[in-house]
Amino acid sequence: MSEVRENEIGEAVDTTNAVSPATGNERYDESSIRVLEGIDAVRKRPAMYIGDTGLAGLHHLIYEVVDNAIDEAMAGHCDEVTVALGADGSCTVRDNGRGIPIGPMHHPDPKIDGKPAVEICMTVLHAGGKFDRHSYKVSGGLHGVGVSVVNALSEWVYVQVRQGGKVHEMQFARGHTVSPLKVIGEAKSTGTRIRFKPDPEIFPDCTFRYETLRNRLRELAYLNDNVRIKLADENSGQAEDFLYTDGLRAFVEHINEGKAALHKPVTIHAEDDAQRLVADIAMQWNDGYNENVSCFANNIRNIDGGTHLSGFRSALTRAMNNYARRENLLKGDLATTGEDFREGLTAVLSVKVPEPQFEAQTKVRLMNPEVQSFVEQIVYEKFNNFLEENPGDAKRIVTKGIQAAQAREAARKARDLTRKSALSSGGMPSKLWDCRNKDAETTELFIVEGQSAGGSAKTGRDSSFQAILPLKGKILNVEKARIDKMLSHEEIKTLIVAIGCGIGDDEFDLGKRRYGKVVLMCDADVDGSHIRTLLLTFLFRHMRPLIEDGHVYIAQPPLYLVKKGKKSEYVLNDAVLNRKLTELGLEGTTLLIRGDNVQERAFAGDDLARLYTLVERIAQQGKILSRRGINKRDLLVRHLDEQGRLPAYRAVVYRANETESFDYYGYSDEEFERFHDEEEARYGEVEVIEAGSTGMTTDREIATKHRIVRADLTECRVLEEVIGELRNMGLSMDDYYAERVENVDGTLPPARYLLRRDDEQIFELNNLRDLVEQVRAIGGAGMELRRFKGLGEMNGDQLWQTTMDPDLRSLVKVVISDEADDVEQLEVDAREADRIFSILMGDNVEARRQFIEANATSVKNLDI
Repeated sequence: MSEVRENEIGEAVDTTNAVSPATGNERYDESSIRVLEGIDAVRKRPAMYIGDTGLAGLHHLIYEVVDNAIDEAMAGHCDEVTVALGADGSCTVRDNGRGIPIGPMHHPDPKIDGKPAVEICMTVLHAGGKFDRHSYKVSGGLHGVGVSVVNALSEWVYVQVRQGGKVHEMQFARGHTVSPLKVIGEAKSTGTRIRFKPDPEIFPDCTFRYETLRNRLRELAYLNDNVRIKLADENSGQAEDFLYTDGLRAFVEHINEGKAALHKPVTIHAEDDAQRLVADIAMQWNDGYNENVSCFANNIRNIDGGTHLSGFRSALTRAMNNYARRENLLKGDLATTGEDFREGLTAVLSVKVPEPQFEAQTKVRLMNPEVQSFVEQIVYEKFNNFLEENPGDAKRIVTKGIQAAQAREAARKARDLTRKSALSSGGMPSKLWDCRNKDAETTELFIVEGQSAGGSAKTGRDSSFQAILPLKGKILNVEKARIDKMLSHEEIKTLIVAIGCGIGDDEFDLGKRRYGKVVLMCDADVDGSHIRTLLLTFLFRHMRPLIEDGHVYIAQPPLYLVKKGKKSEYVLNDAVLNRKLTELGLEGTTLLIRGDNVQERAFAGDDLARLYTLVERIAQQGKILSRRGINKRDLLVRHLDEQGRLPAYRAVVYRANETESFDYYGYSDEEFERFHDEEEARYGEVEVIEAGSTGMTTDREIATKHRIVRADLTECRVLEEVIGELRNMGLSMDDYYAERVENVDGTLPPARYLLRRDDEQIFELNNLRDLVEQVRAIGGAGMELRRFKGLGEMNGDQLWQTTMDPDLRSLVKVVISDEADDVEQLEVDAREADRIFSILMGDNVEARRQFIEANATSVKNLDI
């Protein structure tokens, strides 16, 4: 087994290839030992530093850079952070903090001495300004490996620092310095800009996920009042701006969206100067039945809470019990618990601790004992004051807790009845068609919409390991029902008994599940989607470990049956259909290109498929340019220079009292700084605005101030790559934009671009732009499409072949987060899932309407 250890001087020593004389014939001596210094060690074992090289590790690169900016904000030196995802797969993080120091280092190690501090921060592990507690009194990360690890795991990194009236720039590649620190312009502001592209040699998937970043960055904005955090994605055009003046209050209201609040949020702020502790808390009860408390220490989410959560819960329970007794709200011998009083509670706890102690490196639980007594004291005191000063709200909150205790008792009795009825009926629901195998790891339960589809599934299944449970109509919406009412619903009781795990924190046991997979099989129409959402709501609210452990799936019945000639094939959706059309269109097709005085060229097989992909990529980048208001053809024809370079940015210049703005395209940051300095020298002070991803339309009104709106054109890096590949194939953009001009007599000249099929059919193209559409048209010729509306339209054999056969089917695993291995991201996404379920399935119609309108363009697989 390979491993990396640290030697006596703290460098990583790779022992992977060392062979013991006892176990191999290779020589084992001093030449067998390799010393991996710093960056090389990170590249050799990246998981040691970022957790893994999957999606979690990929996004961790951005978080490391953003965390540095947030530490600047907590120190009071930064109030704006921008994260931009480039069309070329890069990410740019900008802040207006003090800027990474650029002065020369004084150090006994000659490898470090004299080098700029920014270079040391980027290339040496455990180098940073967070160890002495002078530069940063509070910070999240203390290890000093963040930005240097990002550098080590990136294909390239550009660092730009505005400091001391100058703009400084450095370039790195895979952790090593490519160009030394240099001054490229003048600066009146300060800050750091880091642009990097993850290394495909390290990460199998280098595509950043906008949704993942949005949830985490919005959370940081909530936790840091008056810090603006911007996020933009040039690929999709999505952009959001997060800024809150009372962040925790807004955080609680965001989590409670879709629920009816019982009162206005209660906020608590307290400081202990002696212990240098700060606590900010916001809480609000809603009409729901779930407790939702998020804990943070120094902006780090603590999944398992810790001492701050213990102090908070203890104070709440004590204060509410005292109030209930004092106001004679408790009747009879009913016993309330802390959980009863926290039903429907949404709260955010954020503490700042100078020397945080965590249970493990993952920082899931805060361990500082002084924080518990501090939080308990301030919450008990200030929450008591709230109850006394707001008797109406206090009575509603405490009464809800008492009702929760009563419902808990009723639910216990209902569960007992459910168990007894299950035993008296032989244990299993009568409508369940069970499987013969009883191994919970290999069996499957298909929950099917309707009796008709259930009958088809029963006849088509493999009864040795597949069970069928047909549902009658739509089940109860558990988002609007307490557990005692839910347990009286027949279809819900059937589900609970069939799955076998039980429900509730005190009763649910994943080990008692009867099936390895629970598969939801519903129609592809709107009603089917609604039933699937109702089932997911029930499973998320009451059997969430079943989802977290990967046992819940969604069946993917095909949307089409495609017939061409004697062949027939089931196709999942429109995206798969387009891929199939492309595949059929390319098969047996050759592209012929005729030249005036050049021998005819031919592209077929892999060469044609590669060319097809390049043409698709050009069209995709053209859509991004269009969103910016840039004409792709104009850019490629007018601004492609002799070296094959396209502009790195576009600047729209507005001069005071001039009616016309103008565009300026440049090829490097150094060139932009020169242009900016020239503008300022000729026309006075200039305000530079970094544009978002959604484009910049030219303003024709009279400008009131001199400003430059700049947008980085990362899509041009992609186009440069495509143009280079076309050039290697002997093609150019002239072939892409070629036109057939009519002769004087009105006839068209012979086409230069022809698609020829094996059957000698010829299709004329005007240029390479026509390639994609024509290939798909060829693929669809003679094709018959049958569209399925529901599972009931398929007989048992069809349902087995398309949806149930493990060798042929396509199942989608239901996950709470794409990054389940990242516990912090999992918790963030779980909170967001909780909020969305509340909006979609709760009583707040207006919140649901707003959500649907905001997300209508993102919907997939809509079939009405």
